[in-house]
Amino acid sequence: MKLSTFEIAKRNFRRTPFRSFCLVLIIMLFSLLLFVGSVLSFSLANGAKSMANRLGADIMVVPAGFDPHIDSILLSGKPSTFYLPANAMNELVRIKDDVGILEISPQSFLATLRASCCAYPVQLVGIDYDSDFIVKPWLTNTLHHELRDGEIIVGHHVTGEAGETLTFFSKNLSIAGRLEQTGMGFDSMIFMNRATLAILSKEAERIRERPLTNDGSLTSVIMLKLKPGYNSVTSSREINRLLNEKGIYALFSKKFVNSISESLNNVSNSIRYVLIIFWVMAVIIAALIFAMTVSERRKEFGVLRTIGATRGKLIRLCLAEIFMTSSYGALIGVVLGGVIIAVVRPYVIEALKLPFLLPDVEKLILLAAISMALSIITGLVSGAWSAFKAGRYDIQEMTKGA
Repeated sequence: MKLSTFEIAKRNFRRTPFRSFCLVLIIMLFSLLLFVGSVLSFSLANGAKSMANRLGADIMVVPAGFDPHIDSILLSGKPSTFYLPANAMNELVRIKDDVGILEISPQSFLATLRASCCAYPVQLVGIDYDSDFIVKPWLTNTLHHELRDGEIIVGHHVTGEAGETLTFFSKNLSIAGRLEQTGMGFDSMIFMNRATLAILSKEAERIRERPLTNDGSLTSVIMLKLKPGYNSVTSSREINRLLNEKGIYALFSKKFVNSISESLNNVSNSIRYVLIIFWVMAVIIAALIFAMTVSERRKEFGVLRTIGATRGKLIRLCLAEIFMTSSYGALIGVVLGGVIIAVVRPYVIEALKLPFLLPDVEKLILLAAISMALSIITGLVSGAWSAFKAGRYDIQEMTKGA
């Protein structure tokens, strides 16, 4: 029975399990790291893009001294309750023409409790539906009417489907829809109109037995959109100059986005460096193993030559074995990488504190295919020299000492 090159390669693979295991392990580790690193890098890039698209305000106005905590709210969805002075809206309306404000939209935050009055601890956000230009654009495919009193829109990660009810501060709220995934803290928030949040706030004060604010204000953040031609940096500085003493601080969104982008670039660069270093190590180690393997198999190759195998046949045999071990390693690495991504994704989001949005299924499949292809190519590159060296041996040299 005449055996094909791949049949012989398959038998050699099974005949030397330890050697085959070492080669598969090297390629598997590279494939795993390449796939996981690529998915992580794409997810961070998607999250940053989503943040830039969703954060449609030029300026965010927050309570003075609270601006360092804004990232924990927008990025992680950490439940928080804080409020601007009661006259903040009036003050901004008063100076809107001086600083170039085009649109003003207030939002109210209320953190729920880990108690029987609430389904679970989460950040509640009350929006002014008439003036909102941040959340409303997300609802085009979700909500086909105005957000009514007692209705809520849940973030992508919040448990509950349209038509069901959730209870917060002993009030039952009807789920009207669900937001698309953003990769930010918005995925863990619940949105409602400000009238509904005001009702919940009164109940929260009763349950907590203390007022939320001293002046009765329920405005946490005010989103500002500027008129064309106005610079967010200049306008925010002017707002701070005029209103800082009244407990109001303007944070221009570009500063926030740039800060996140810088962190993203640092993480992405670290991933690239690790991949490059590991690729070099994988090539060197795999090449050494292939070289040792060829050297140990001189007699075997000599026997094949004496029974009629050509130099080209030996080269093809070695390349077939390399391709087989690389394919096994690449496939196992990608599968393990997929499992790792599924398991550790929540912990990665928590650890990085950065926008994190996984690519869609089609892109994940494409990344897996590219990772496998590059891993197989890496294996072939590592073993090519050894394969051609095997083809250059003459019969006397290979059978010496036999």
